[in-house]
Amino acid sequence: MSDLYVGGVTFSGDDRDRAHFWGEVFNLGSEPQRWIKVTIRLRDAAGNELAAESDIVGLEWTLPGARNPFHIRFLTPPPGWSSYDITVSGQVHDFADLTAPQPHTGLLVERIHFREMERAGLRCSIVGLLSNKGVAPATHVKVAGTLYGPDGKVVGVLSPYMVPRGVLSAGDSMPFELKYYALGGAVANYTVQVQGRVPMP
Repeated sequence: MSDLYVGGVTFSGDDRDRAHFWGEVFNLGSEPQRWIKVTIRLRDAAGNELAAESDIVGLEWTLPGARNPFHIRFLTPPPGWSSYDITVSGQVHDFADLTAPQPHTGLLVERIHFREMERAGLRCSIVGLLSNKGVAPATHVKVAGTLYGPDGKVVGVLSPYMVPRGVLSAGDSMPFELKYYALGGAVANYTVQVQGRVPMP
């Protein structure tokens, strides 16, 4: 049995005939996973594969007991598909391996506020304050916002890099906004996570 479980999956089409899949990967094991890859295959009624798309989950690390969101798009889904399957793969992360990137433990998101709207295709947004409370600068900082429908399934995911060309210095803070243009349904709840790296020596 795999230690990685996919749940909360929502499928939705849009007005451009694209197919969207939102969901989460749960780490049910005892070891941290890094860069979990999600692959979705569309199949016809006979089970033949018609198309496949892959992407990495929103955040770099998935700790034991944690969840990590994903959003996979088929820009031109094939006609005739009637079912799909999902596979996941990851790599066990070693916190003692100094040759591999290691997570920063001092990053925090606070003053979070969710806003619904209908403006030029913008459906909703999450705003907040990102802070580095640690003693070292942080690189590769990502904030992941996961939106949930009334049934608890995922209906929206964004996970952009916040400081793509630099570092968030120790003690620094910056406002952020996650803007959602594609949703899989009504939003009833949300979570916000943040991760980043300690600079490599």
